[in-house]
Amino acid sequence: MTSSALFGILQLDKGEPLGYAHIAGLVQNWLEVAGGFGMLGLVVYLLYALRTPTDQSQSERLRVPVSKFMVTCAALAVVSYGCVFGLYALQAAGKTSFAGKPLAPPPVPPPPPGMPIVTPPPEVHTELIPLAWMVAGAFALLGIGEPFARDLAKIRRRNLTLGTSGVRRFGRSVASYAGGLLGPRRLVGLGVALGLYALLGVVVFAFGTDRLFGIYLGVCIVAATVVLLGTLALVLFEAEGPVWAIAKLSFKEAIRSQLLWVFLLVFLPFLFPAQWFREIKPSDELRVTVERMDLALTLLVLVPALLLASFYGIPNDIKNLNIYTVVSKPVEKFEIVLGRFVGYLALMTLVLLGLTGVSLVLITNSSISQRAKDETYKARVPVRGALEFKSVEAKYRADKTEFEGTNVGREFDYRRYIPGGAGAMQRGIWHFPRVPAALGAAQDDRVPVEFTFDIFKLTKGEQNKGAFVSFRFVTHAARQKQPTGPGTWPWEDPQREREYQERKKEIAKRVNLGGARPGTPAWAELNALAEEFGCFEFGSKEVFDYQVMGLDVPAGLFRNALKGDPGTVKDPRTGRDVPFPRVSVYVKCETPGQLLGMAEPDLYLLEYEQPFAVNYVKGMFGLWCWLAILIGLAVAWSTYLSSVLSLLVVLVVFGTGFFTDFINDVATGRTVGGGPFESMSKLMKAEQPTAPTADTAGAKALGAADKGWSWVVRRVSKAFPDLQSFEWSAFVAEGFNIDSQYLVVNLLMLIGYLLPWGVLAYYLMKSREVAA
Repeated sequence: MTSSALFGILQLDKGEPLGYAHIAGLVQNWLEVAGGFGMLGLVVYLLYALRTPTDQSQSERLRVPVSKFMVTCAALAVVSYGCVFGLYALQAAGKTSFAGKPLAPPPVPPPPPGMPIVTPPPEVHTELIPLAWMVAGAFALLGIGEPFARDLAKIRRRNLTLGTSGVRRFGRSVASYAGGLLGPRRLVGLGVALGLYALLGVVVFAFGTDRLFGIYLGVCIVAATVVLLGTLALVLFEAEGPVWAIAKLSFKEAIRSQLLWVFLLVFLPFLFPAQWFREIKPSDELRVTVERMDLALTLLVLVPALLLASFYGIPNDIKNLNIYTVVSKPVEKFEIVLGRFVGYLALMTLVLLGLTGVSLVLITNSSISQRAKDETYKARVPVRGALEFKSVEAKYRADKTEFEGTNVGREFDYRRYIPGGAGAMQRGIWHFPRVPAALGAAQDDRVPVEFTFDIFKLTKGEQNKGAFVSFRFVTHAARQKQPTGPGTWPWEDPQREREYQERKKEIAKRVNLGGARPGTPAWAELNALAEEFGCFEFGSKEVFDYQVMGLDVPAGLFRNALKGDPGTVKDPRTGRDVPFPRVSVYVKCETPGQLLGMAEPDLYLLEYEQPFAVNYVKGMFGLWCWLAILIGLAVAWSTYLSSVLSLLVVLVVFGTGFFTDFINDVATGRTVGGGPFESMSKLMKAEQPTAPTADTAGAKALGAADKGWSWVVRRVSKAFPDLQSFEWSAFVAEGFNIDSQYLVVNLLMLIGYLLPWGVLAYYLMKSREVAA
């Protein structure tokens, strides 16, 4: 079973989260995918409209409007998709370009055996096939979205007006219902409850501990905040417009139901820190607590939201015949959908805010071990580099190949290893092409570098003793040269290396470099040396298995790195010119009989840290996105299906979003044993999944069927939400900052996913004859 610490690191290995630089690629990808579904919907809608006789009633024609703009966009989309298939035909004929432009982007090279598959981030493709897909999708979306956009503009004018009408209406409502809601008995009951709570606070303050009083005060602040935000929501719902009226109705119906309170009572104890109930390894206290609370919050929020939206929404209105009263008023049918969505989302957002606040109060006022605080009670902002493994040049090695790290035979070859020993020439090297200017002006002239290594023991070694590791930090001004034989790693400029060694010996005569710490004269000497030569060495650092550790590097090294232009170097993997790294870190294992395992996220420069509490709240934004997706799906499907069927469909669509990695493997043909047809054939023949496929006509037919199935899965899989893109609990549990740009991109992805479902709900609701 993977440890929580390793799981957090594995999450980071899936690639950096999507930021502002990926928005253009996301938009192009969205036009291709959403446009494909839009074209399918447009064809179905036009065929349905053609079947509607022109002599039908006026209401029938209003339910199925077809404009010249829609027909024109449909025709342009058909022509564009024809161009797409024509380009695919050219590609199948062996052509790679047309009119001097490439047809498709180059295929992504497969990763080395055993290494994880990292999905490349979305980027803008200017090749002909992606451009044709994008243009065709844009025309299809314009066609299918024209009635939706027209009615949405009408709804906006009816429900979004500037002014203070909502506040005045809310004031009149409060004045009207104050007598009934706050009668003498209720006022007395409320006063007694508040008095008892205040008395409890006095007792806790007088006889309790500071942490207990902090919990009391924090819960009081959270409750007051939720009540204030709920009041503001009701003020908004009092604004003029049917959407707000239906939202208010949904809000109140959900509160009156017993469902929400039952879930709160059942799962609320799971919000308490895990170390209150059982003994946990000190360094993992916060990790386990965050993961446990994240699971409890997920169940507390998503399950009631799904049941409310499926059973208490539109299906319940149709079942109780309330829908006929509503649509007989001057209300657009899609306003009912929007009102239900806004009402349920507003209520469950308040629930999520309250539970997040309570859980954060419990975490901050619980006893957390110092080990857990040092490792995870923070929000690191790391600067990451690219990892490579090097040793003696290939032509001087016995196997005449470049060293790429040792494989120790583990099933999941996440890390590669370097052998230890005083004469070991193997190195793990991190290259940092980007260095923030803030590192050169770091406080106390020190920059923290953190790392987490794996130790694979070839011998038993000594009890409770780790492996010793040496680090060499160099800039582009002190470039290293790959060695040709045993010895040490030399500089490209031998003269400069001799000057560095001589200056280091001179400094060692004045101060003790081995005891250099920030703020000491020895550190100042090291800082000046690193700034002059661009090199800093730290020898024999004892590291332990899977423990977050670190060391301080002089800020002068980064001031040296920021000077001048490092130039470019050819990337051996792509053949392109890339910037030469400004800083490189060479890691060597000094202990014989040990192998030091490392992966790219295992070492990073620490730019700065942010508070854990802020990061914890930002981590809940991903859960809120899940909540919005779930409610949106439930409301959309409830426009046409009954409550039970809507619940089942949403469970399938939303639940499949947790397995997008496996679906992507199926869609790209990366599953072990081949596709479903080939796997079934091997299963019937009692063959191993990894057995080679025979070169027969039947095997080729099965391979062609699997390719066709992969094509279908690639298209259908886009209808399922990529829920892992909204998952931030690993970042919070491991103490890594969630950048605001990640959350902005999450919001854009949420809108992009819900918008097609909103269009579907619009047409499904419009097609229902509920006003008869």
